[in-house]
Amino acid sequence: MKAGKVLIVDDAADNRMLLGALLDSDYDTAEAENGEQCLEMLESYQPDLILLDVSMPGISGYDTCVALRKRAATATTPVIFVSAKDSPEERLEGFEAGADDYLTKPIDGNTLLSKVKHHIQLTLDKKAAMQQSQEAMNVAMEAMTSSSELGQIIQFVKEVQSISDVSGLAAAVMSVASQFGLNACVMVDSESPFLLGCGNDSMEARVMLKFRDSGQRVTHLGIRTIIHSSPITLLIKNMPAGDEARYGRLKDHLAVLADIASDRGKGILTEVMMREQRKEFLKQIIQLAEDNIQKTSDEIRV
Repeated sequence: MKAGKVLIVDDAADNRMLLGALLDSDYDTAEAENGEQCLEMLESYQPDLILLDVSMPGISGYDTCVALRKRAATATTPVIFVSAKDSPEERLEGFEAGADDYLTKPIDGNTLLSKVKHHIQLTLDKKAAMQQSQEAMNVAMEAMTSSSELGQIIQFVKEVQSISDVSGLAAAVMSVASQFGLNACVMVDSESPFLLGCGNDSMEARVMLKFRDSGQRVTHLGIRTIIHSSPITLLIKNMPAGDEARYGRLKDHLAVLADIASDRGKGILTEVMMREQRKEFLKQIIQLAEDNIQKTSDEIRV
């Protein structure tokens, strides 16, 4: 396997042939006769290093190098000038144009190979460092995102005990899902199921009712995920199926969210049932008192 790709730019065919012969055993090489052709070739050819003559017809090597540095694709591609001009002024102009190195003709083969290898390796090291830095940044960002999401779950835990009805509970679950960037529907399974985020006769409502009765806890349907933790059923309509890491993280967060909401939901339904029982008990007592009053009144009249 070749160690990289080198573009040789020189108007002299014999110079291109010589440089190609020196490099062919270790590198894939391509040739351009002048600066214009070099810039045109870069639309489809992406070299790891460019050997560039200074004196060429049309635009000079210096101007070609300046143009290379203005292009995003070649802004950091190593450029080595190969020129018969060896004055300090010529070298300085080459480096000012953006070159990484400067070789003079006639070329020493060992020096050429050493320079090419050195600059390509530097480029590979920079790319590896940038990739590692990007990966580290991605990990850090994911950790920060996960921390933020967990913070929202913790805040939900703190606030959920103060919620006293199923509509407030459903709204709180929807709010957390929205903070996650998710489009959700929530069903609280009471005597008459309470729905938020969809209509009673909607497709989403029918899916949640069907899933509730299936006994399954979690089901994934592409970008849709349904989580059931009685009495809560949560339907997410835009899960990030193309982002495996975020998908898995959100799925876990939502399962925890559903469980926390479920515990409070059971408490709310129990409280509702007890209130209804108290109402019924009071009605019975009132009815008994009224019956006794009526009975007493009847006895007095007799």
